[in-house]
Amino acid sequence: MVEYWQSLLSGPFIPHGHCYLWRPGLVWLHLLSDALIALSYWTIAAGLVYFVRRRPDVPFKPLFWLFAAFIAACGATHLLEVWTLWFPTYWVSGAVKGLTALISLYTALELVPRLPLALALPNLTQLMDMNQALQSEISDRKQAEASLRAAEVEVRQLNQTLEERVQQRTAQLEEAKQQIETLLEQERRDRTTLQQAKDELQDTAERLNLALSAAQMGSWDWQLESDTHLWSPQVERILGLEVGTTPQTAEVWTERVHPDDLPTIDRLVKEAIANQGELAGQYRLRWPDNTWRWVSAYGRVVDVKDGRSQRMVGVLQDITAAKQAELDLRASERRFRAVFEQAAVGMARLDWEGHWIQVNQKFCDILGYRPEEIIDRSFQSITYEGDRLQDEYYYHQLLTERTPCQFEKRYLRKDGTPLWTLVTVSVESDDADGPSAFIAIIEDIEERKAAREELLHRADEMANTNLVLAHTTAMLEQRNAELDQFAYVASHDLKAPLRAISNLADWIGEDLGNQLPPENQRQLELLRSRVDRMEALINGLLEYSRVGRRQRSIVAIDLNELLSNVVDSLAPPQSFMVDVPTDLPTLYSHKTALGQVFANLINNAIKHHHRDQGTVRISWRNQGKWLEFAVADDGPGIAPQYHDKIFTIFQTLKARDDFESTGVGLAVVKKIIESEKGRVWLTSTVGEGTTFYFTWPFTQTPPAQDQSDA
Repeated sequence: MVEYWQSLLSGPFIPHGHCYLWRPGLVWLHLLSDALIALSYWTIAAGLVYFVRRRPDVPFKPLFWLFAAFIAACGATHLLEVWTLWFPTYWVSGAVKGLTALISLYTALELVPRLPLALALPNLTQLMDMNQALQSEISDRKQAEASLRAAEVEVRQLNQTLEERVQQRTAQLEEAKQQIETLLEQERRDRTTLQQAKDELQDTAERLNLALSAAQMGSWDWQLESDTHLWSPQVERILGLEVGTTPQTAEVWTERVHPDDLPTIDRLVKEAIANQGELAGQYRLRWPDNTWRWVSAYGRVVDVKDGRSQRMVGVLQDITAAKQAELDLRASERRFRAVFEQAAVGMARLDWEGHWIQVNQKFCDILGYRPEEIIDRSFQSITYEGDRLQDEYYYHQLLTERTPCQFEKRYLRKDGTPLWTLVTVSVESDDADGPSAFIAIIEDIEERKAAREELLHRADEMANTNLVLAHTTAMLEQRNAELDQFAYVASHDLKAPLRAISNLADWIGEDLGNQLPPENQRQLELLRSRVDRMEALINGLLEYSRVGRRQRSIVAIDLNELLSNVVDSLAPPQSFMVDVPTDLPTLYSHKTALGQVFANLINNAIKHHHRDQGTVRISWRNQGKWLEFAVADDGPGIAPQYHDKIFTIFQTLKARDDFESTGVGLAVVKKIIESEKGRVWLTSTVGEGTTFYFTWPFTQTPPAQDQSDA
């Protein structure tokens, strides 16, 4: 029972505010509009109740109570529209709307039979005619009273001379007095009756205007013989006119009727006059702002004389909103029909028992049937035998839970061959009758199914390939470890005889001293330099082989501190100035690798300078995900044909006997930068210096865990 009430109060729905995307302007617009409408409705209902209670003599009293209940119920529906913006109590809202509909229907059924009685009440013209006749009669009575007074004066003057006739005239006078008193009493009764009729007519007119205003209707009165019109203020508003500013004529009305609708409504009016009956129709009116409004008109001939219609009365109601909703619904139905018929996938509708009631051409093309061959058949009749149990499961799920579902199944083509399809089914329902049908979308996935099987096969192949790659990677790691061991052993074994040769050269130089000729001393120095070059070359090869294969931790790097340490470690001569910027950022990267790049480039600029003094200037630029650095010098410069050559290992621009260099430093720089996915290049003009540029990843947040390069 608790679950029933919970489903009644909320249910599996979302608040109405989601339909407005919770946009504040739209939510406040609907909230204020519905709140003001509810307040207005309840104020009108309270006014009706107050009016009826204060006027016990009002006619049609139950009808006033019905109007008060109907208007109060309308206000409650608008208040619930505000409530459902946040609380999805759509069952309660629907129940209140249903109650409002019942009260509205009962009010309309009670109002229609009473309209003839209300219309039969004397109008203002008739009351004025009766009042004029009564005034004429009162004037006659006053003249009679004046004559009577004159006669009494004559009687007094002739009293002494006509004493003998007093007795004869006394009876006549008494009789005349009685007649006058009777006439006066009759006059008083007629005056009271006239006043009561006038009050009742005014009350009836007020009640009728109130009822018409509540129903947003205006009344009109047409005297056919004189062709005079009397419109209520609401009719003028419906016509888009300022109240009391425009003549109430047929020409004014005709000018505002849509040209396409005028012949039809004119024919209905003429038929009603000729048949002395009723007219009912809908047509469009043009407002001063050139917009068109839909109205509903009802009229009836109420006065016939000598077989000819003399007078017609009726009401006019603005139905623009309802008509627009009707037109929108028709347009929506046309759009749905167009989408249904022209969809690129199969679409169908099934009744509650699972029989096809509508299919589009695409669905027929997929299965090879004609529409008439499928309509009224059960969906199971063209379902592959192996998928029928699955279909039954989803069918019962839709019947009970009424939630959309999607599944794959096989249909049978007309030739009996199965076809894989992707089916999406939802429940079609309306507010009044509830669920009425199913809507199904059927997609041909035969090729997709085959592609999926092929992908699964390729995935298996990829898994096998990954196993082979994993095995190969393990072997490569083992080979790399062996190469590292070989490099260390080879460097040690190669450096050992070099150290021996170097020591031997030193001993010879120390033992022989100045006994060696200058030529032999030069050759001995050349021997020492060649040994040093060989050792530097071995160290360079070992460093080059390690680039990209050593594990390096990613840490926070303050570039200002890093460059300061690099310059201090290089200890440039006093005659060289290294200009380092002070606004360098902090990033997360491999500290040793970046420091080695700066050290090689700065050292290269100092070592290859053609003068004993010079300047090395470092600059940087933020490119978003990358930092671009520049190391510029004012050295001799590099000719364009050597710009690519200098990054090749063992390549130097001068003979090694003239300038000691291994040709490995810039190759190591290039390899380190490219291992970080960056790039390095240079610009140079002979005699004007050289600028080396390189990019480095700009990572501003620490890694989730320690990262390393394989």
